[in-house]
This record gives sequence, C-alpha cells and structure tokens, in this order.
Amino acid sequence: MEATTFKFSEDLGNIKFYCGLDVHKHQLEAAVFGRDDSGHEYSKAELFAMDPNGLKSFWGFVTPYHPVLFAMEATNVYHHVVALFLEERKNSASWTFDCMVVPPADAAGLPGRAKNDRVDAERLARYTAAGLLHGGKPIVLVLEDLRALFRAAWHLECEMSAMKNRIKKQLDRGGFRPDKLNLDTQWTRDFIHGLASHEGNVGSYFTLCTGVDSPLPAIVKLLDRARPLFEPFFDVVLSVAERALIRQEIVELEFKMARKALLAVDIDQVMAIRPALKQLVENIASIPGVSMYTATWLVAEIGPIQRYANVRKFISYCGCCAREMRSADTVYSAHISRRSNKHVRTMLFNSAKAVCTVVKTESALKAYAKRVLARKQPRGVKLAWCIVAQKIARIIYGIMQSGTPFESAKASNIKKSADNPGKILTLADRKTLRQARNALKRVA
Repeated sequence: MEATTFKFSEDLGNIKFYCGLDVHKHQLEAAVFGRDDSGHEYSKAELFAMDPNGLKSFWGFVTPYHPVLFAMEATNVYHHVVALFLEERKNSASWTFDCMVVPPADAAGLPGRAKNDRVDAERLARYTAAGLLHGGKPIVLVLEDLRALFRAAWHLECEMSAMKNRIKKQLDRGGFRPDKLNLDTQWTRDFIHGLASHEGNVGSYFTLCTGVDSPLPAIVKLLDRARPLFEPFFDVVLSVAERALIRQEIVELEFKMARKALLAVDIDQVMAIRPALKQLVENIASIPGVSMYTATWLVAEIGPIQRYANVRKFISYCGCCAREMRSADTVYSAHISRRSNKHVRTMLFNSAKAVCTVVKTESALKAYAKRVLARKQPRGVKLAWCIVAQKIARIIYGIMQSGTPFESAKASNIKKSADNPGKILTLADRKTLRQARNALKRVA
C-alpha cells in the first residue's frame, strides 16, 4: 500500500474553522475547531505567552486554518490586547474574519453546565461553531479610558468618605464635635489641621485664628460667623495621639482630593479634542437633574448605543427594571434588579432624586415626576424615584439614538459655558488645578 502525505490546502480547505481563546494575564490558550459534512471533527490547541512574540506565534498558529470567527471571554481588561491585535490583523489578513467578545455568564451558563464552570478555549470554539454564543460589549478605547478615569475618581471618593468619618471619630473621642461640621469645605479642613497642631484648648486656638496675627487670615470672617458653633467646645483639649491621628488623616484627605481634581482635569482633556462625544454629553446633560460630570460618566459606562437591541435591553443594563418573584397572580417581591451596572444604576437614581426634590425649573420630566410622586406618596417615595429613574433611562436611550437634546435651551447654555476658543483648559479647570496645587503644597 502506497503512503500519501497529508496536505492542508487539499484535505481541510473546505472546512469552516472557528477559534476559541482563553485569555489569562500571562498566557493565551488558542484552540481551532472544525467539523466536515461527514461529522468528523478537527481540533487543535496550544498555549502562547501574552507578549508581542507570543501574539506573533499565535497568529502563525491560526493562519493556516483561516478561522472565520474568533471568540473570547471578557476577562476584565486582559482580553483587550488580543482583541486589538486581531483588529489590526484584519487589514493584512488574506481572508475575512470577525472577532467576538462573549460575556462570561453567557459562556459558562449554557444548558447543562454550572454557572461558575470554567470554559476553556476548545469549548469556546465548539460553542461558537454551534451558534450558541453571541457578541458582547464592543471595545472602544476612548470610552474604556474614560471609564477607568471615572472609576478611579469613584474609588478616591469612597476612600475620602472613610477618612472624613475617621476624622470625625477622633474628634468625638476628644469631645469636639460642632454641629454641621462639613469637611468638604476648605476652611473647615484648614481649621481642623491647625487645631491638630495646637497644644492648647479649642478656645485658645479659635482666639488665635480670629486675632490680628491669625495663621488663617482668609477665613477670619467665616470663623466669626461660626463662633456660636464652636463656643460650647472651647474648653476641649485634644490628646497627643488624637492630634497626631487627625493630622495624618487631614494630610491624606488633602492628597486624595488633589488627585481627584487632577483626574477631573484629565477627563476634560480627553473630551476637549472629541467634539462629537462632547456634543453627545451636552445633549444628555440637557436632561434636568443630570450634570455634565454625570452625563460624561454615563456615556463612558453605556458605550455605543447600537449594542442594545431595544430599549428594554438598555433599561435592564441600567438596572431600572424590576426583578419580580411571583406565583400566578401573586407578586411576592418586585425590587430593582442588581444584575446590572451599579454605577449607572446609582447615577440614574440620584438624578431622579434630584429631579423630584431639588430641581425647581418646570419641564416635561418635572411634571412627570410630580405625577408619579402624587400617586406613590407618602410611603412609596423611593419607588417613585425608581420610576423616574427608568424614565430618565428611556430619555437617554432616545437622545443617544436620535442625537437631539432633551431641552434645547439648556443645551445651548451648556455649550456656551463649555466653549472656550483658543484654550483647552476652561476657567473651572484652572480653578480645580489651583486648588489641587494648594492641597499638594500643604501635603508637602
């Protein structure tokens, strides 16, 4: 019997191959899978390093098979490198292919598999060939960068809240807790920082600050108006340990506030050179109760509106729909779903709360909020806020689809205040930078 050699181009050239990618932090597992019309399956897997040389080897591995679709799980940010590498190779490849990023819950939660089961590269390729997987959120680098900046600022805000609570706790231990002590204001932090460096009682330091040779001349008038708040605690003396802990927390608080201010300026820099994205943010900010900061963060978290099949899918992602537990006609529970983006859900809820309680300007949304509050009061106020939040989500979906603002007058005012011809930094940016610079000087 005469032996024949296997030739890929002749024997497997008519088979459609799929590639599954199991992406890790330091390595990449790639598997190609194909099935012919007789039911025979062909699969091959190999490991590669997550570096430029490893990606080149990976491309040499998959090129002979000409996969028509690459599928990978959304693994934090590690899959971004592979997805961008494949997007670049589309221009030079001799065949056409698509790249699909699959949500982990969809890949692991197929019928007959446990939700937390790990899915490897070969199974991803098999599921893709069978048409069981669908693409998830597309990767837009600018929006990914914006989201990372906003989430870093959010983490800083959480840390600052914890520091403020620790400062108040130390002041409570020493017996000094004036009413309405607001550590968000600069003059309050300056006074507390100076008090933590003073060895006498609160009264002696207050007299020193309001005197002729005040160490804080810029806040003398503010301290005079706040005298009734501090007078009951004039005899309080903080211990050495309490003063040391307060000083440390104040310094850390100032440093984190400066970092957050610089992050805000970086966000403005990203938006300043992208007029289309800036126009979309201004349109969303025309909604009552939604600020420019919130609108920019919402755009970064939501991503391209085309990824949502309809408004119901969009509302589900925003967390503004109810998760009902019912039997027949009896509803046992109907709370908002937590299987959603928590940042978007929180921002929409806070915007709805602002529309219902703070915003005084009349608008169609304000009239709707009044009607909902009238139906749900007095016990269902928070439920009314959730309903208004869903309405705001629907408005945002419509704005991102049509490209028109909610209120033209408010959008034009936002545009006039945001435009600054010939300059990248606005007046607010320069003020923020000045505050950050002063805070960093105090830290140094």
